[in-house]
Amino acid sequence: MPRRAWAAVVTAAAVASCNPFGTGTPDPPAGVVIYPPPTSPENVLATLALALGAKDNLTYLERLTEDFLFRPDPVQAQGDAFRNLPARWGIEQERAFLAALMANADSLALIWQGVLVQPQGDGARVTANYELTVWARAGPVSRYTGQADLLMRQTAGIWSILSWDDVVREGMTATWGLLRADILATG
Repeated sequence: MPRRAWAAVVTAAAVASCNPFGTGTPDPPAGVVIYPPPTSPENVLATLALALGAKDNLTYLERLTEDFLFRPDPVQAQGDAFRNLPARWGIEQERAFLAALMANADSLALIWQGVLVQPQGDGARVTANYELTVWARAGPVSRYTGQADLLMRQTAGIWSILSWDDVVREGMTATWGLLRADILATG
C-alpha cells in the first residue's frame, strides 16, 4: 500500500473512532492530582503516597481518623532521638509534623511494598513496607524505611487509618518514626 493511502486509512480510522461533536472527559488541569477513592486499604495507601508527592497535607490528613494514634518502634523509641517525642502522638502532632515536613522539603516520594491486608470486622489490619525519600532544601537526600502496621477502619464504605505502629525492619534504622522525632527536635 502506498504511503499516502496508508496515511489516509490511519486518518480515517482515527476520525471514525471519535466524535468531534460529542462530549468527552476533559483532562484535569496540569498539576492536579487525581486521588483514588478511599474505598479500600490499598487506595488509602496510594492516597498517602500521592498526597506526600503533591505536598497536600489536607488530603493526607483526611485519610486519618480524628482519634489517630502513631506509635514508634518500641525498641527504637528508647534512643536519644525520641526523648522529646510526646507520649501520645495523635492527629494534632501529625498535622504539625506534616506542616514542618512539607515546608522544609523540596519534594517527597513514598513507595509502599509488600502490602498485606487482613480483614477484621468493619476494618482491617494492614502491614506494608515503606520507603519515604525526602529531598530537602538544605541537606542531602534522606531515605526512611521500615514497616507500617496499620489498623484501618471502614465507615460507610470509606477507609481511614486509626493507628500506625512503626516497625524497624532488619538493617533499617532510619524509620518514619525517626523522621517524626527529628522534625520534632528541630522544630
